[in-house]
Amino acid sequence: MFCIFRLYNMAEPLERECAVCTNDFTTPKILPCGHLLCRECVISWIDSKCAAGCPLCRCPIVQQSDGSSSDTVDALPTDFVMEALVESARVLSKDHLCCVCEDVRADFICMQCQVMLCTTCKKAHKKLPVSRSHDVESVSTVTPERLAASRPALCADHGDKHAEFFCSEHRLAVCSACKSTKHKVCLETNYLDDEIKSVQNSLTDITKNLVEAEQKLEQAIGQLTSRLQEVDVSEQEDMAQVDKVCNCLYKLVEDVCNKLKDKCRKQHLKIRKSLCDVKTGFSNRLGKVTSHRHIVTRAVAVSPRPALIHMTQALTDRVNSLDLSTDLLGDKWEKPLSSVECCKEVVRRIEDELLMLKQEKTEAKLVSQPPVLVFHDNCGTNIRLTNGNRTAEKTELNMIGDGVVVSRDPMLANVLYEVRVDAGKNRYKKLSLGVTRISPAHLTVKEWSEDLKDSVIIMPGHIFHQRKRVPTPLTKELGRLKVGSRVGVLVTSSNELHLYINGQDLGVAANNVTQPWFAVFDIGSLVSKVTALPTSLRT
Repeated sequence: MFCIFRLYNMAEPLERECAVCTNDFTTPKILPCGHLLCRECVISWIDSKCAAGCPLCRCPIVQQSDGSSSDTVDALPTDFVMEALVESARVLSKDHLCCVCEDVRADFICMQCQVMLCTTCKKAHKKLPVSRSHDVESVSTVTPERLAASRPALCADHGDKHAEFFCSEHRLAVCSACKSTKHKVCLETNYLDDEIKSVQNSLTDITKNLVEAEQKLEQAIGQLTSRLQEVDVSEQEDMAQVDKVCNCLYKLVEDVCNKLKDKCRKQHLKIRKSLCDVKTGFSNRLGKVTSHRHIVTRAVAVSPRPALIHMTQALTDRVNSLDLSTDLLGDKWEKPLSSVECCKEVVRRIEDELLMLKQEKTEAKLVSQPPVLVFHDNCGTNIRLTNGNRTAEKTELNMIGDGVVVSRDPMLANVLYEVRVDAGKNRYKKLSLGVTRISPAHLTVKEWSEDLKDSVIIMPGHIFHQRKRVPTPLTKELGRLKVGSRVGVLVTSSNELHLYINGQDLGVAANNVTQPWFAVFDIGSLVSKVTALPTSLRT
């Protein structure tokens, strides 16, 4: 079993140290996360913290039902490979003194006996019959990994005899004597070399599985990293789009604001000019009236004379010729009331711009990446949806009716919604389709087939629209569909319903079909399976 040490990676000195006590591992325990800690360090770590996790990665350490930290740690597997590496490193780190001479420097080590030897003792060690076949190597060339891998398998009961067998029932390596006595009744006692080969094959398979899992996880992490980068780029693009739209709106508002101000300025300028003209006329009239008042006042102050009689007549005629109207402000000025209507016009124009921007964005999205037509979950009792709600399949092929599937979202104008016939009972399949205003969550087969007011049904040979059955040769091909045929409907921006078969527009099936509508497909009794195809924008 000790041959499995050769599969262990070369452990650096720091890798043989516990992360808690920073000493060489003592009974290293494997935590659920894969990190190694000394047994006593794990116990003290659990006792010192409530719901303690791994001190390196914080992953939880599973507690036993009784809550005993020692039981929890003992239930964890021991890394015997690391334990052997630590012991081998400890042997190599001791003073290199010959184990026989004790005061002579040792330059060699027996890989099987794990003892240091000087040059003289090495020669003697190689001559002894019991150790003649042992590998004696220079201490300077031996690593802890090689020394651990060269340890002989000793009997678990004797300790000084080589183990030749492995008891699977007791999980022990035993010698031939123990096999014939203590483990005589054990059912599975195999040769140790065969057990080691089996373990090596198992470890090789485990390593292969772990490498594959590691590669898949790294690939998934790489894909997620790419997705995160795409999200960042998408966010920046959306922010730029928002800025662009807002800039358009700001410019629109600014233009309308300037036009409104110019309009108001012109209106008030006209009124101001009119008032100024009236004011100038009144000022001129005031000057004439004031001048004549002075003349009349001066005449009154003079004593009566014959000349006054003649002057009074002249003044009377002059004053009578003056405009002395009392209703001078008959045409009163009123403030224009057009501002409210102008503001409403601004709002309407902004709303129109927003609708245009939304339509452009929707059309651009459809052109670059058409959305997939997805069926609604409420599709009848004998319909099963698969493949992310893209495929509808009848579960009872002989059952007539109750085979209706409907789009999850309302239809967009000038967008083709179509399905592909995947399976049916006969050579030629029969399919009905159309549009409905009925909400998918409340749609039933009865509503679809009877409430024709809110639905347009295209069937082989005729069309149901507004409760009327209209015969037409337009739909004759719906009764002769084959597996692989594509059938779809499209509502134009002018509210016309078109029928498509295999990508060909067969013409207008109905007029005055206004939004919102949902695409509906009745696979009937002859078609058993349809798949929704990606929608496409048609102009």
